[in-house]
Amino acid sequence: MPVPGDPTLMALASDPAQMRLYCFSTRCGDEEWRLALAPPPPQARELAEPQRPARRPLRLPGSQRYIGLSAPAAARESRGAYSNDFRIGTRYGLQVLRDGPTQLGLQFGAGYRLAPLYDDGINRPGAVMRGELNFGQKIGDRARWTQRVFVESGHGDTFVKQSVRLDVALWPDWTLETDFAIRHDSDGGGGSESAESSIELRRRF
Repeated sequence: MPVPGDPTLMALASDPAQMRLYCFSTRCGDEEWRLALAPPPPQARELAEPQRPARRPLRLPGSQRYIGLSAPAAARESRGAYSNDFRIGTRYGLQVLRDGPTQLGLQFGAGYRLAPLYDDGINRPGAVMRGELNFGQKIGDRARWTQRVFVESGHGDTFVKQSVRLDVALWPDWTLETDFAIRHDSDGGGGSESAESSIELRRRF
């Protein structure tokens, strides 16, 4: 028996699901599903009914309150080749400790020195082996200690550079930087040694 009325209204009345608005959110809760699948409240159970373990609510897609996003973790190892006006070579680096107040890094490599006296290294061209140790320690909330030991060896000569650095944050935009370095070059057995230091007050703009 036909029922008088607007066909559109009759279609909506016969299927209430069509009255729901479209959900453009990334976390549609579907509250009616979760309530239907959730265990009944404790006061609704009969006293004589044995206690059963509560069922875990079904986690539906999109029911999370937020979507956790995080950047991929940086690799602890690094490999690469380089070339410049005075040296070509390859290097391999490893971050032994990088998270926390203490940091420790190692770096090894082999190359060919094209020209001496342009950077830290032996005083003659030729094949060289290079190694570096970096150590950093945070001291409190304002200071950081950094130590670096660099070695280059080739043709019987060895060059060693040790440097220490202490940075102290005085104010939000002011930092006191102190640096001390010692260089030693065997230079065919004779050897030479030099040292330098610096103190700087740096302001960040």
